[in-house]
Amino acid sequence: MLWQWLSGPLSVLCCGFCPDFSNTFLLVNGRKYSIVRLLKEDDMSFLYLVRLEDGMPLLSAAASGDDDDGYESVNTYTLKRIRCPIGNISNVSDAMREIDNYKRFQSPYVVSSVDSQVIQELDGAKTIYIVFPHYPLGSLQDSIDDRILDGTFVSESECIRIMCGIARGLLCLHDSSSAPRGVRTLTTGVDEGASDNVNTDFNLSDNLGDDRDKISASYTDEAGLSMDEHLLELDSISTTSVVPVSYSHKMLSPSNIIFSSNGLPIISELGSCSKADVEIKTAKQLNRLREWVDDNFNSYMAPEFLDLKTNSKLSTKVDVWSFGCICYALLFGMNPFEREEQLYGASIKYAISTGKFSFPSQSRYSDSILDIIRSCLQVDPSERPSVSIVLNNLQQLQS
Repeated sequence: MLWQWLSGPLSVLCCGFCPDFSNTFLLVNGRKYSIVRLLKEDDMSFLYLVRLEDGMPLLSAAASGDDDDGYESVNTYTLKRIRCPIGNISNVSDAMREIDNYKRFQSPYVVSSVDSQVIQELDGAKTIYIVFPHYPLGSLQDSIDDRILDGTFVSESECIRIMCGIARGLLCLHDSSSAPRGVRTLTTGVDEGASDNVNTDFNLSDNLGDDRDKISASYTDEAGLSMDEHLLELDSISTTSVVPVSYSHKMLSPSNIIFSSNGLPIISELGSCSKADVEIKTAKQLNRLREWVDDNFNSYMAPEFLDLKTNSKLSTKVDVWSFGCICYALLFGMNPFEREEQLYGASIKYAISTGKFSFPSQSRYSDSILDIIRSCLQVDPSERPSVSIVLNNLQQLQS
């Protein structure tokens, strides 16, 4: 079943578990791509390096220069394939939101897709394809790992440059004056039983007082045409302007910061990105968010996610915490709370919840940049600065 979507023969090499993608192609909106290799996978999605074989390039230059395999980047892309099993409304809703996120934010510091398509499979499931420019320089985590292997350290000036770029990307997400572009909002009504598993874009307080839960799901033209009536009955489609809201990434980490060909840091992996301001008012909302945290926890997540209760609030400050962890990891090679776990054996969740961390003894970096990290890693989100203040502080260090 895994390879039924591919056209062409598929052979197996070496130990019997390494797929050979030679002569393997797929079509997305009439454009033919050959698969070069699998980059990564999780339970429901696969990320491939692909090459455009037939059709006009989607960008004048996806990323300048050649990648490590010698493919010209103008014809080389990254393709994400998401499998949504039949009847799983939550997965479809999440995928639609993710597609929109890649079109929503207009910034060189936030990744954008160049194409997408939703395919209705014969068994009733849906397969979503999202095409991105290929960035052969890899991720910030790759850079951190390389420095560890080489025994080298990033300079403070380079760290500031990278973190300023990440902050500019977060500003685009957090800035409520940035209205979505090229996005239409689809509002649907779902009965109480069917909506229990529906992701409500994390703004869980929106549905309070309603007799029925509502999904606020965005969709592209091709996605809207392919959605089954029995899955989502369209009550109304609004093409009017959407009231601007703030968004947060919620799972920012070095692995989802990628670099353009000229070294510009770009925030990627927007599947978790949703409305920033969340207030939890019901047990149902609380359980839903706790389940999401259990499924998606990483060591860069803010302590608010580990202390969820009724009347808890989340905001853009969750990304400020992650930002501080990323800056620490860039300077010292690992997450501050993973280091705490290694040094003292404490639970990483306990270390995050208490904000307990320390800096290695060193004279390489100034107290000023360490103070910025400290300001971000305050357990109380109200004591953390906004991203705009953090960016201003970093820019002062540059001058």
